[in-house]
Amino acid sequence: MSCWTVLGLSADADVRTIKRQYAVLLKQTRPDDDPEGFQRLRDAYEQALAYKEWQQYHEQDEEQAQDQGIEESWDLTGLTVVEVDALQLATRSLDGLSVEELNRRHTVALEQGCAHIFEDTLLHHCIEYPESSDTLVDWAVPTFFWFSAWQRLELDEESIELLLARQRTRITQPMRDALEQEDVDGFLQAYARCAQFKWLTIERHQKWFDHTLSHLLLDAPVWYPEVFERVRTDQGWHGSTGNPCPDGEWQRLLARKNAPLYLARQQQLALEPPATPEHRAARLLLGSGSFSARRALARRLSEEDWAQCRKLSSELYANHPNVCAQMPGGTAFFWQSWELSFNDWPTYVGVVLACLIGSFTHYIPLGVRFSGLINIVMLTTVAFGVVVAGLNWLVHDFAHRAWSLDDWLSARLCPAFLKDSPPFGVLRDLVPCALMVAGLSWFLGPIAGAVYAGTLGIFGLIRRRQVKPHTSWEETRTPVKICKSILGIAALAIVLGVFNQIASQGTVNRNQGLQPWTERLCSRLPITTTECSAPATVEQWYGKEARP
Repeated sequence: MSCWTVLGLSADADVRTIKRQYAVLLKQTRPDDDPEGFQRLRDAYEQALAYKEWQQYHEQDEEQAQDQGIEESWDLTGLTVVEVDALQLATRSLDGLSVEELNRRHTVALEQGCAHIFEDTLLHHCIEYPESSDTLVDWAVPTFFWFSAWQRLELDEESIELLLARQRTRITQPMRDALEQEDVDGFLQAYARCAQFKWLTIERHQKWFDHTLSHLLLDAPVWYPEVFERVRTDQGWHGSTGNPCPDGEWQRLLARKNAPLYLARQQQLALEPPATPEHRAARLLLGSGSFSARRALARRLSEEDWAQCRKLSSELYANHPNVCAQMPGGTAFFWQSWELSFNDWPTYVGVVLACLIGSFTHYIPLGVRFSGLINIVMLTTVAFGVVVAGLNWLVHDFAHRAWSLDDWLSARLCPAFLKDSPPFGVLRDLVPCALMVAGLSWFLGPIAGAVYAGTLGIFGLIRRRQVKPHTSWEETRTPVKICKSILGIAALAIVLGVFNQIASQGTVNRNQGLQPWTERLCSRLPITTTECSAPATVEQWYGKEARP
């Protein structure tokens, strides 16, 4: 496939048209969505520009030769008629030539000393007409030692590099297409044809070929053991010193080779009790539970569990695209938005509601004023908030270490139809909830304990609802979640502050209210004061405001 085919242009397009067409196609081929297509487009764009640069240079040389005369360009002075005919034969059109005719022209050019002109003409023709030049290139490469250290130094280096890039595309494209179409025989046939290109045995080209083959196998949508074994044998790949396979890619190839065994082991771990991080990561990614059950499981995972999830997801993404396509959202990274979620916030909501309702229901019958109630609500909210934070940290850490025991107890206490996915855990949920209910009931009354338990129960039911799978990791907005939590806490603090301010407006201060007498001056002074040693006067008792 030539660069003009990829760009959708003819070979006579100018540089401006090439750049415009590249900009249009670049919008349709994104590097993130189609890296191979983007690379083909980029290579075609660079080849087209390089060809136009060479063409401009070639045209300038022709114009200069015409201005100076052909005798000066080829130096025909002193040449015989036979030599002039040989020179014209070397530069004659090369369209549709057979190998026999190429050999004849080359022999004549060698005999008459114009082989270098014939070689330049052939190189320029192959660059200008790539669609019809495969036979010419296959003949010229071994004849003139192109792509090797023995090629003629006077050759145009840019033209050689452009021709080399086209030949590499000619080699790799059939193999890539066969793997994308899952055509094993087509790949093996295309790979066998590569033996015809003798220049691939040169060291630098051999390294490129090994690198290309390894990437083709690693990027293939389906892994074929027979393809890997054929390539490994012919290329001489092995696990010992001197492996021609590129560094770092041999282990990746072996990992993909052993991928079926790896997947079978992970699927078995997903069915076993979640005793280790490997078990829990396998259950989250490969378990048979619903999307909601997986989300509930994710709220219990620790940092070690998430690290194992990242490792397992990378393995599945690299070696098992079909398995990833069956996961929620069609990706192995559907869980990433759950990693930084705030899982304990329902307990704090329950504390706030329990302290608010419990304070009013418990202390209003005792005659406590509204301002006092607000103070009690604020103090108890802070105190029980600290208590519930400590319980969450202690109990959840213990429950995570005793995960199997927690699951066993939960399955025994749950109804039969919920044993496969218990809605609560005895150690991680019931124990801290029971302790908080007992503390709230003792300090604020049974209503406060009931409110706390009811709040957690409501949030638990909401969290257990069936949720449709979606690609949440692509749409996650963790900063937005954090900002919402901060705004909720700030709004609660503002509401409590407003209540406290309203309550303070009704407080009776000194000398306010329905008092029978104004305050006596001497009641605020020591008895030894001179003004208070005698019986109080009218001015001392009533003050200035009592005067008529």
